[in-house]
Amino acid sequence: MSILVVTLTLIIGYLAIVFIQKRKAIVQHLRIRRALEQFPCPPKHWLLGNLVLLGKPDERHIQLKEHYVKSFKTCSVYWLSIFPILSINHSKAAKAIIKASVPKGSWIYAWVRPWLGRGLIFENGNRWKRNRRLLTPSFHYERLQSYLTVFNQCTDTIIQKWTERSQNNQSFNEFEDLTLLSFDSLLQCAFSVKIHCQTSGKNHPYVAAIHRLTRLITDRAFTLLHYIEWIYRLSSKGREFSQLCHFVHQFVEEIIEKRKKELENQEQNNRKEHYDFLDVLLTGRDEDGNGLTVQEIRDEVDTFMFAGHDTTASALSWTFYCLAKYPHYQEKVRREVDVFMSHKNDVEWNDLSEMNYTTMCIKEALRLYTVVPVVERRMDQDMIIDGKLVPSGTIINLELYCICHREESWPNPNDYDPDRFSIENINNRDAFEYLPFSAGQRNCIGQQFAMNEIKVVVAKIIHHFYLEIDPNYDVKPYHSIVNQTETGLWIKAKKRYF
Repeated sequence: MSILVVTLTLIIGYLAIVFIQKRKAIVQHLRIRRALEQFPCPPKHWLLGNLVLLGKPDERHIQLKEHYVKSFKTCSVYWLSIFPILSINHSKAAKAIIKASVPKGSWIYAWVRPWLGRGLIFENGNRWKRNRRLLTPSFHYERLQSYLTVFNQCTDTIIQKWTERSQNNQSFNEFEDLTLLSFDSLLQCAFSVKIHCQTSGKNHPYVAAIHRLTRLITDRAFTLLHYIEWIYRLSSKGREFSQLCHFVHQFVEEIIEKRKKELENQEQNNRKEHYDFLDVLLTGRDEDGNGLTVQEIRDEVDTFMFAGHDTTASALSWTFYCLAKYPHYQEKVRREVDVFMSHKNDVEWNDLSEMNYTTMCIKEALRLYTVVPVVERRMDQDMIIDGKLVPSGTIINLELYCICHREESWPNPNDYDPDRFSIENINNRDAFEYLPFSAGQRNCIGQQFAMNEIKVVVAKIIHHFYLEIDPNYDVKPYHSIVNQTETGLWIKAKKRYF
């Protein structure tokens, strides 16, 4: 009997300690629940919330989201079990949140922290401001110009691959090729490393590890028990995630240490002709004369690779899919790029500003198939949204895909129409109705880098090939971390001979 009493006393004592430690969080959670119950919500289960209704982010999920946009107008609440998320699908509400510089932060960001550490896209406050200033020179005008050589060379490799494929007239999954192209260019721009992944495929250990880490993060979102950190760490996928993080960190740290020694051994009057992303991180200093630590540099490099490879591949894939599906738009792009490509092999810096219609086609593809469908924020202050109080601590989903598909902003939103991005139409539209790279202080620092790469690849591919879709494959969008498809994007490329 005494053992039972002691045991119960210990259990009650433990629960009391946990409650005291978590009291503030519990009180905040209850306040958020009460406030968000004022907002409209789809039918939900008492325990699972909307998990069953929404399911995986497949085509059915996307159609449901589009339906709720029409039903709920500005915003609504989705419940992941007992945890509410405020979903913003109107540009006016999104504008207020973005202008208030609401910081990023939710369990998704906690999940990737063991891999990406305190990289820029996950950091907040003064640390974010400092690191943003130190990273900005990587994307200055002269740096962007120097990356153009890499973009051209990497595109030449994929042109060779597609030329071989065009000879047998067979279709292929463009997303796989463009993902490897994106990896190739990022590795060279980030730290001047050539691993020839476009020809070796995903066989390189680093490339394979990045692919697998991204997939593990996506899979975790659909296993409810894996939301609990200690359970995930003990699971087979959790252990695999930790092992891959260790490998990726080691790979990057070895490159950093090697480059540090190279820079230290250089004579002061023997400056490098080309500085890559890593050089800028190693040589940058803040206002106090302090540079980034090795771990900070590793975090930024890992974040650059994570944020850049899938997003660029997705943007390119959907752009080529749209041009292949609508050959009359493709031909307009071809006429434009042929003007400057007919007498040379590479896209030059001045050519980028001449690609007006091509840019319209790219932007419309990024609207129709929004590359990053959702961006998360955690409120750090109380705010009134849609006339209702949203407490500090609330998780916000900025539904960029839904904002780009609102009927009142984009008539016939599911149609591909590049003329939406004519100068006249852009001037008549609120900038916050189109957010492919987010906006405000926390916009994508590498957006110009990405757009330049996309333009180079599109110009050279359309100059060298006629593209068409393969009607034997259904296109089923899948909103993972980026906008992909369940079955790939299958096209045919017919070589042009001059």
